[in-house]
Amino acid sequence: MLEQAKTVPAVSGRHLPDATTATSYERFKIETRAAPPRHKLPRPFTPRVGKVGLATKLIREIFEYGFKLRERKYRRVLLTRPCIYGVFSGRFGGFHPIRDRCVGCMRCLQEFSQFCRVDRNPEFFDFADSYWIPEDPTTAKSSPVATVSYEAATGRIPIKGMGYKEGFAGAGWDSIWTDMSEIVRPTRDGVYGREYISTLTDLGRKPRFLEFSGETIKESSRTIEIGLPIIFDHLPDNLNSETIIKSVAGAAGRTDTLFVASPQQAQQLTEDHWTHMIPLLSPSHISENYQTILMAPAIELTAYDGEALELIQEINSTAPISVRLPLTKGADETAVDLVKKGVDAIHLSADYHGQGWGDQDSVFVRDLIRHVHQRLVEERLRDEVTVIVSGGITLAEHVPKAMICGADLVALDTTILVALQAQFLGECRSAQEGRIRQERFDASWGEQRLVNLLASWHDQLIEILSAMGMRDVRRLRGDVGRAMFNEDLEKEAFADILHRT
Repeated sequence: MLEQAKTVPAVSGRHLPDATTATSYERFKIETRAAPPRHKLPRPFTPRVGKVGLATKLIREIFEYGFKLRERKYRRVLLTRPCIYGVFSGRFGGFHPIRDRCVGCMRCLQEFSQFCRVDRNPEFFDFADSYWIPEDPTTAKSSPVATVSYEAATGRIPIKGMGYKEGFAGAGWDSIWTDMSEIVRPTRDGVYGREYISTLTDLGRKPRFLEFSGETIKESSRTIEIGLPIIFDHLPDNLNSETIIKSVAGAAGRTDTLFVASPQQAQQLTEDHWTHMIPLLSPSHISENYQTILMAPAIELTAYDGEALELIQEINSTAPISVRLPLTKGADETAVDLVKKGVDAIHLSADYHGQGWGDQDSVFVRDLIRHVHQRLVEERLRDEVTVIVSGGITLAEHVPKAMICGADLVALDTTILVALQAQFLGECRSAQEGRIRQERFDASWGEQRLVNLLASWHDQLIEILSAMGMRDVRRLRGDVGRAMFNEDLEKEAFADILHRT
């Protein structure tokens, strides 16, 4: 996964001591490999062509080309109308389209809208729940399911065709647009290593002031570095299996990130995996998990307990300690209290559909993050603590948007299941009510699918940082000036109308 590049600062900028050169760095690189779906997915689109309209168009082109049809290239153009991906290149052309080849680029609609139509195949969403399904599956031209499936299979950045016909704004994350710099030309130089953009992320507590002991600086920081601002969140047993947890653990090790797991799930893994595992512990079960805590790079508690915090620090003084905090009413005040009590990281968790809990179940996670972040800023505590966010993060673009709202890093949950082609049994809104069909598959295949997914997301994060002119992902946290919010734009655009009314 990591390749060494001496003397030149590289993508992640992780310094290595070297006797022969003044500086030496590792360049962060995730090795991808094709991991085709284990179950063939239903075709995502259903192209439809009006036979009369197509026949009329072909007759007109025959007269237009005339004698040029003697040449093969002109005959080929004529017989593959109106698709460049071969949907209409079968024996009977557009009169019997090869629907599996349709990628939803909408070029046929742009050129031949009078007799072409492309619908989303509703069968494509049969294995996901409502959060992954567009409001109208028959007309939606983009799909989180299709995007994640492609990324997990190839490790590449999805390239959409032309002809975007959906709404300008949507709910949740679709109401935010990242604001690119006017003086920076968006390029893919960061992806290909021609410019150096760091995706290293700190997890833990940083001291507000330097403390000196004699002539040396006193080490009072419990912080670790990971290669990118994405970790794998805990999946409960009803949304997990032995092969899923092994896939997650293997992928975390190969991508220099971490995963959250319960002590029971850790028993299904080897000790080699524990070096990348954040054990999720109840405060009452600290003493019985001594060895797990001793080997863990970080620990997460289900709730705050002062005695449990002290006991963990006695066992492992260097591991940062995170506390899981559901996004309910008053979560901002609770977060402030946790930082003052010495917690190193706070894991803000929404439900799997990105909504808050209790009285906040109608508020989306992006607004809840902003409330907590702003409250910590007001108390001058934000720089001391790491904020992890989970819930409702399903696409690569959601990572920088969550960071703009105030997160330091994000944790993936049901995205893991979609990448591994797990079958949802009904709605999967929370860990308590969600269910999946239990299936066994090759854990090495699942590991590669998740490695590919993070490789694609890493490249997309590099692209967006490059377009913003940023060289360090940590600078993105809370920088709302790098984004445009739909509600703010509407207030500005319609301010005069609202004032008159």
